[in-house]
Amino acid sequence: MIAILALFVFLFSTYYVLDAYYTVKSTQRTVEEIYFKIQSSYAFLHVLPFVIETIKRDEPSFDSLQDSWANPMVFRSERGEISVSIYDEERFLNLNFVDDGNYGKFFERLLKVLAIDPAYKKALLVWMGKQEGFLETDSPIKRAPLDSKEELYWIGFKREDLLGKQLGENFYPGLLSLTTVHSKGKINVNTANAYILMALDQRIDQTLASKIIERRSREPFKKPEDLLMVEGMTLDILYAIRDLIDTKSSTFHILMELKVGERKASFEAVYDRSADKILYKKIL
Repeated sequence: MIAILALFVFLFSTYYVLDAYYTVKSTQRTVEEIYFKIQSSYAFLHVLPFVIETIKRDEPSFDSLQDSWANPMVFRSERGEISVSIYDEERFLNLNFVDDGNYGKFFERLLKVLAIDPAYKKALLVWMGKQEGFLETDSPIKRAPLDSKEELYWIGFKREDLLGKQLGENFYPGLLSLTTVHSKGKINVNTANAYILMALDQRIDQTLASKIIERRSREPFKKPEDLLMVEGMTLDILYAIRDLIDTKSSTFHILMELKVGERKASFEAVYDRSADKILYKKIL
């Protein structure tokens, strides 16, 4: 009986010792993670001015995928490395510019290209307060510009329409991958992908969009009128999309990832070059 009692006491005390040990280890890991986040933020903010300078020093009259900012960068030290990628927001449709006019028709065509119900346009306009109406949503109607494109979830867009879907043999990218809330509104034809180019005008099909992309890969368009050098592009099409396009970009999305051993941290920022201002930044 005494032996059993002693064993019980031993097991009971061992349990508490182990519990205390794992609590200490858990606390230590938490402290280490917090310290790593703090050190990561210092590293990201140290590299950020060099990244912004890369964006600033490129050719000022037009922006293209051949520019130095469009190439991945890596900053290395003895402790780890930071990889950087940049893309311009002007390659995307800005949801905050959607209206009942020409930009609204641009949005309608993008929905059609992506096989998304065009009725969502009205839902977006109601959410932003540009139209009167009712939405079946758990959130109060905002009646203001979007701060984040993820607000489309609250408006009622289907998850597959936002993230991408497979219909038969065709895959359609999600709306989140082709939109923004940060750009100046005009589409940079030097950086936009085929889906955005086709949405600019119903006469721009897959063939013409491919020709535009092939032509700019050899020599970027320096002004919108240079599109006329592309076989199949007409004055009528150019006139119809002239107010929607540009060959310059002002807003850039910066993504960084820090690797130190097995640990990783990420950082993102949106930079407005025309105002020389960071619009948004976050450590992930």
